[in-house]
Amino acid sequence: MHHLIKKAFSLNDIKYAWILLVSFISFAATFYLDLYYNPSFVQKAALAGYGLAFLIATLWAAFNYIGHLRINVMYQKNNGIPAFLEQLALSHEEKLELQAYLEDYVTGQVNQGKSKEEAAREAINQFKVKEFSSLSKNTLVFNLHAHYYLGGYAFLAILGSVVLLLLHASFFSLPWLVGAYTFLAYGVGFIGLFFIYKLVDSALYKKIKG
Repeated sequence: MHHLIKKAFSLNDIKYAWILLVSFISFAATFYLDLYYNPSFVQKAALAGYGLAFLIATLWAAFNYIGHLRINVMYQKNNGIPAFLEQLALSHEEKLELQAYLEDYVTGQVNQGKSKEEAAREAINQFKVKEFSSLSKNTLVFNLHAHYYLGGYAFLAILGSVVLLLLHASFFSLPWLVGAYTFLAYGVGFIGLFFIYKLVDSALYKKIKG
């Protein structure tokens, strides 16, 4: 559970965040204008705005998925310790501790006559075992990114929605309402996208195995 939480809140794992931000702002702006001018009727211009926001979000989802396509860290040929550690769901302090341990191992092997690169490869391979495989941000089944960070973003978005709804209940401000439902929409979207990614993972895995 501890490592699952770390994976879920590895929020830096998201790719092309600026595209998603453009979609978010487009949706929020359209929603605000829609409610401000005619809350009882969705105008054509509003539908176009929602459609544009959805299109941009879809574009981001595709780029984000492609940006994570890589061989699982446990199957990569790692010549550098920092690059290997970057793929593990560890805290900064834990990474420093493990890095120091691996580098000590490398130093010992170098003193025995091995090259630094060869010693680094051997040190990394020593730790590609079951208990360290569980730390990988990538799934072992598909050799693709697990995308647990989507759960973290969904949680934060829904939490933000609840906070803004409480603020709206107290101050009855349209921006609070717009922000609340925008966060809610994207939070639900993150949850749905997680399952879509898993379906794509499954299809790619079958294609690769086939």
